[in-house]
Amino acid sequence: MPIQFLWGDEDFLIERTINKIKKEILGEDINPLNFKTVDNPSFPLFCELLRTNAMMFGDVLIVVKCQKYFLETKNKEKLDDKQTAELINALNNTSDRVHFVFVCLTPRGEKKKPDSRKKLYKEILKLTKPIEFPSYRSYEEYKLIPVIKNLASEISLKINQSEISKLIQTTGTSLRDIFSQLEKLKLYAYPNDTVTKEMIEEIACFNIDIFKLIDLIVLKNYTEALGLINEILQKEHFLPSLAFIQTSITNLLKTKLYHKKMSSFDLAVKLNQNEFVVKKNIQKVINIPLDELIRLKINLSHAEYCLKTGKIKEPLSAYELAFLKEDMC
Repeated sequence: MPIQFLWGDEDFLIERTINKIKKEILGEDINPLNFKTVDNPSFPLFCELLRTNAMMFGDVLIVVKCQKYFLETKNKEKLDDKQTAELINALNNTSDRVHFVFVCLTPRGEKKKPDSRKKLYKEILKLTKPIEFPSYRSYEEYKLIPVIKNLASEISLKINQSEISKLIQTTGTSLRDIFSQLEKLKLYAYPNDTVTKEMIEEIACFNIDIFKLIDLIVLKNYTEALGLINEILQKEHFLPSLAFIQTSITNLLKTKLYHKKMSSFDLAVKLNQNEFVVKKNIQKVINIPLDELIRLKINLSHAEYCLKTGKIKEPLSAYELAFLKEDMC
């Protein structure tokens, strides 16, 4: 009765693990008859899947994404005792040639876990040891470095620790995003196989622009800031950059409030930021009045509201009002 239970919020690693399991069990002989993925099945379908029998085509692998059965959410599956007992019975009588991978994806960054009170989960614990795949936090660069080195090595790419730090600062900690950047860097580096900081800056030009934008806002260089925003708006919808700016101002505000009371590492943990970024932000907020950061935060929130409700049609006008008006509300 081969059963595995994977859970966590790092979907990239879960996906890779499933691919590894698929290769180990099915090899290259993969077809719709011996492999399927089902997303949060209804109770009847879940029971039907657990009663699947292998046919003449060899072993069967079924991946069941089933977070609604194990997480406390609005969309959770509400099972009565009879239904739970039926699932448990089916679970304990699966065919030896039918392999199940249960996947419980949790919301990224929310630290949710499968509900250990559920009878179905307790039964799974008797059959297998769940494997957690947590996402990396921004202050856990020391954990990410060897992981990124291994990912780069898989595609025959060499990257040093300082370049990895630069990649994390410009890309974030999502392994899916990081691996995507590594693949771009491999193409960019060809015919060489070593990543440089210059390559990372070139590949991640949008991120570099957005970080430069925060510096301009902090320095009250609104003319240049608006020019850079205009360039960014030519590339994408206003919401991603506006969300990033709001988050950055919020983090600067929190840094201003706490940096004298906490170490840079403790503050990095509190804000879920890379410690290098926190140290840079501490330097930025030293000469910024707290009232100014509060004004920007309030005005940017109101700018988003005005854009979403149609009270302001042009994103650049909303930014201009947010930066220059004392009270936009």
